[in-house]
Amino acid sequence: MDRPAADGVEWYKLERCPGSDRLVIVFSHINEKPGRFSFYGTFRDIAVNKLFVNIPGNRWYQDGIPGLGDGIEATADGIRIVMQEVAPRSVMCVGNSMGAYAALLFGTLVNADHVLAIGPETLLKLPGSRSRAYIGSRPDTGFDDLLPYLGLPSAGRKTDIIFGESDLIDVQCARRVAHLEGVNVRSLRGVGHEVPAMLHRFEAWKPLVDGYVRDGTLPSTLPLEGGLFRAGDAADALLDGRRLKGEGMMKEARARLRRCLVLYPDADAAHDDIGLIDQHEGAFIKAEAAHRRALRLAPDRAIYHLHLGMALARQGRDEEAEATLTTALSDASGSAAVHHQLGLLYAGQGRHGRAEAAQRAAIASAPRHAHFHHHLALALDAQGRFEEGLAAHAEARSLNPHNPELARCLIEAERRSGADRQGRWGEVGFFAQ
Repeated sequence: MDRPAADGVEWYKLERCPGSDRLVIVFSHINEKPGRFSFYGTFRDIAVNKLFVNIPGNRWYQDGIPGLGDGIEATADGIRIVMQEVAPRSVMCVGNSMGAYAALLFGTLVNADHVLAIGPETLLKLPGSRSRAYIGSRPDTGFDDLLPYLGLPSAGRKTDIIFGESDLIDVQCARRVAHLEGVNVRSLRGVGHEVPAMLHRFEAWKPLVDGYVRDGTLPSTLPLEGGLFRAGDAADALLDGRRLKGEGMMKEARARLRRCLVLYPDADAAHDDIGLIDQHEGAFIKAEAAHRRALRLAPDRAIYHLHLGMALARQGRDEEAEATLTTALSDASGSAAVHHQLGLLYAGQGRHGRAEAAQRAAIASAPRHAHFHHHLALALDAQGRFEEGLAAHAEARSLNPHNPELARCLIEAERRSGADRQGRWGEVGFFAQ
């Protein structure tokens, strides 16, 4: 059944295990390379039939799996054909992130017996979600919301979801389905979306998978296991606080976040959001304290280092801010926001060459962010490189054509560049005489 797609890439791989009456389907997560499969090494030595799948383009399995099916329903049919060939007594679906969405979806469509979904989106294209970043412009397929499917009679199917409490998209998506029959939800304190990596640090990932494949159960206790969903309405208060903050209702947001912390003091995301509200209100010393509380609970969260660095910079503590932002980069070297903040810090110090380098690094990670191009242009202008600055201003304006400030900056850049060009031609004419 292992046939490459038309592009010659192997997008799925069936490995049979003589004597096994079980089939495990492992769905790959974001950015898995063509021809590679997520968690292949983890499952390689487990003595069961295994179907590994991957997809091109990070499209949340909306276009199916090449060779199995060209859409969600066709792919489900293709998986059923594999199931008929293997004839297993039980079927298990496993996935992380994008793969967790697929494990939940196809687990319902092919009526799997067990599903292990780590950090799944149960509603695609939520603001700030990974699916919105990759497929936000695609129309709804009818499978974007998994709640109607997970709520169907499950014929005894057992679904286990593990998520990190620091990632509020994962919190929201788990919260939507936690009440359903057959769904068991577990959370980790101070952990974001990187649950398998964190479990691996505790040498708990491989034993967890081995045990789950063997008997369909998770360990009685997980490393850093949290209790956000068991602390009254703490999770709802946390999600309300984030929503209200996004809507600009800072007083109401603070009240809900404090309610969360009364019920569940380990909610690092609530501390961090309160710090951001403090920054919005100009209370940078209070913000610093809130971000430090968040970091005590989740020391590996690069975003909290970023926010702390911002609060320190606004207090004029440039050396501490630079060190904190550099720490954030060490945790997430590709973070455009961290590079951008470093660029702002360097620009404020008059270190325009370093500001330029930082903004270019931000653009490399997020090339369509107009603000980054704008600040690159300012760094180039400050170095007297007006022609290059004009190009960066023009790019910023093209990415956000309705912003009046960017329009004004572009007009000024055109004037400066023209004057600079005229001055240089005048010097050439003078020396030619």
